[in-house]
Amino acid sequence: TTINISLSSEIQLSEVTVVGKTIESNVTGTQMSTIDIPIMQIKKIPAIFGETDVIKSLQLLPGVQSGTEGSAGMYVRGGGPDENLVLLDGVPLYNVNHAMGFFSAFNADAVKNVTLYKGNFPARFGGRLSSVVDVHTKDGDMEHYHGNISIGLIAAKINVEGPIVKDKTAFNLSFRRTYYDLFTAPLAQLVLKQASEEDVDKAWAGYYFYDFNLKVNHKFSDKDRLFLSLYSGDDKVYANVKMNDEYQSSGQTEYYSESLGADWHWGNRIAALRAKMQAHGIDAYLVVSDDF
Repeated sequence: TTINISLSSEIQLSEVTVVGKTIESNVTGTQMSTIDIPIMQIKKIPAIFGETDVIKSLQLLPGVQSGTEGSAGMYVRGGGPDENLVLLDGVPLYNVNHAMGFFSAFNADAVKNVTLYKGNFPARFGGRLSSVVDVHTKDGDMEHYHGNISIGLIAAKINVEGPIVKDKTAFNLSFRRTYYDLFTAPLAQLVLKQASEEDVDKAWAGYYFYDFNLKVNHKFSDKDRLFLSLYSGDDKVYANVKMNDEYQSSGQTEYYSESLGADWHWGNRIAALRAKMQAHGIDAYLVVSDDF
């Protein structure tokens, strides 16, 4: 609110100089034990197999421990890994690890910033005792299309962002997948054929994980926005064997085939629609999530 008050001038004074000394209180906000980490800072930290990891970066902060060396678990100020609330665009993410804890479920190409609350976190989070890890993905570029493709030691990644409607709607799409199973499948077939007495026609086995992120951002005004966030991540272990054999029946040779297989999945699926209307004081979520 702006109020203009007009004063009548009756006394003319000469120049007045006010000299004061600023008192430094070192208080920049009311929220304590909070650390904001931009993604560019996280990408500068050395990572195992070249895979930038958000959770492993947080393990380097004061008050945070990793527990087992190389694990993506977090022990904040003595609490257990299950006492941390991990949010992806405001939605709880329950399975935050890949490869039995060696990698986190966050693709660094899709992340914009990370906020860690080590204590005194706002009551709106709730549900956990030790900490809150609030991860926000990129909103997308409203002006230009751009992206990148990278192939690392264990995974390949692609990231694309740009406008759907210029200056109104934008998207950001990221995908990451490990590719070691493409090399282990021929090796598994060779080993199983040599180890089995049966006639193994085909055999393949392997393990991989992937992460898919999509965010659509629509701007109604400078203060009113609508966000759609989608995430799907999965770890898969699979093994399949196809065997051919023959037997004699009534003096004739007959052939048959038999297939054996095993598939094991675990991961997350998230869909979230957020309306952030600052002009009307509205910040609402519609969330559908599943962990399997």
